[in-house]
Amino acid sequence: MEGARSISLLMKKIHLTLIRSVAFAASLCLGLTPAVSLHGKAKNKKGAPPTASSLVDDMKASVVYIVKNSKDINPKSKQAVPYWSSLKTIIDGIDLMDAGIQKKSPDMLKGLDLTGQGITQLAATWGMIRGAHPKSTVGRGVVSLSTAYDMYVNHFGPSVASYKKGGGKKGKLTPAELALIEKSGTQLDSLLGKLEKVAGKARPKSYQERMILDLVNLVEQLAAVEGDGRLAYAKYQYQWNRLQNALAAYSNIIRSFYPEYYTVWQVLDSDTTAMNTLFYEDAWSYYESWNYYEVSIENYESYYEETSITESISETEETEYEEDLEEYNEEEATEEDEDDEAELEEEVEIDEEGDDSLFEEVEDSDDDEDGDGVSDEEDTDDDNDGTSDEEDGDDDGDGLEDEEEDEESCDEEEAEEEEEEEEDDGIAECCEGCCC
Repeated sequence: MEGARSISLLMKKIHLTLIRSVAFAASLCLGLTPAVSLHGKAKNKKGAPPTASSLVDDMKASVVYIVKNSKDINPKSKQAVPYWSSLKTIIDGIDLMDAGIQKKSPDMLKGLDLTGQGITQLAATWGMIRGAHPKSTVGRGVVSLSTAYDMYVNHFGPSVASYKKGGGKKGKLTPAELALIEKSGTQLDSLLGKLEKVAGKARPKSYQERMILDLVNLVEQLAAVEGDGRLAYAKYQYQWNRLQNALAAYSNIIRSFYPEYYTVWQVLDSDTTAMNTLFYEDAWSYYESWNYYEVSIENYESYYEETSITESISETEETEYEEDLEEYNEEEATEEDEDDEAELEEEVEIDEEGDDSLFEEVEDSDDDEDGDGVSDEEDTDDDNDGTSDEEDGDDDGDGLEDEEEDEESCDEEEAEEEEEEEEDDGIAECCEGCCC
């Protein structure tokens, strides 16, 4: 019960923070201008400027790479249901995004929602079972997929669209938007109350407890959004979307992996539904008069290194593996996988001070190039290609020879220092200046 008590204390702290939501809405109404620092043009390492369509193509290639390298993850296994079903959700979402971009329709946003939830579920599930697949390169595919998705959200997502439509940093919020902020505070308060009850039934030092703590921390990050005007509103929308995706994804995982605990957890289902509609019901209106599908991203830095695995996927493979994924049926997944099950039931270290959630740990490749859960410092094969780092000319698998990377190491260190100072707020810096 120690974990449940500490989560309860954290919730009480956030309850106090949520009281600020009305004051936050009032400050937004003033339309005050936040300080926006814009860096100079970034050093793009290689590749053509990404567009909405090219990012969607990279997401699809990343999914195909994951499927191609999932040969040891049995689609007939009960323990792999959240893994394979998330990949199917993602590919459906990507297809909707692609159709929406081509038709200039709201299908793009519907697809983006599906894709975001699917990626969160995939990353979290892989984080749970990857210990049973130590030689797999699936982690590299997840990192590539997340990178392409994040690039899309930060340049073409609803947060960016609402910021631009509202006039950028000088714009004021509408009464309807202010009402949404206040309504969201009530919704978060309800969610926290239910999470507190659900936490009391979670098994200590388990993924059940870990996922509750993740959700509580995401609420805390959302409630801590500060600032004035449209930029603050855009940040709030972005954090809301992260929480919304995690809540939906974790619910699917709990229902599949821990059905007995789900009988307690399912009290959160109504909150999942409410959160999915609150900010994004009329989000397409923000895209009026913005031809986002014609925009090229100017600052993309090391994007192509982080998504280099997409270059290994042919058009024939895309067609073949996408068809395989479409045929997946979770009702046929009735076999037991003892190795995966052991990973799901193992004791989990609960770090209440940690910033990253379960899904973010997998998506973040800063010190784990192949996403296998072993840090590069301890890993003798950073890209899991079967060649030791000592013999490998490209030991992180980013498409650049190690000698080239050594020459650029100083520039990378400077870029990393800048990135640490920047906020991950769901809106690219160039878009804060309204140049997207």
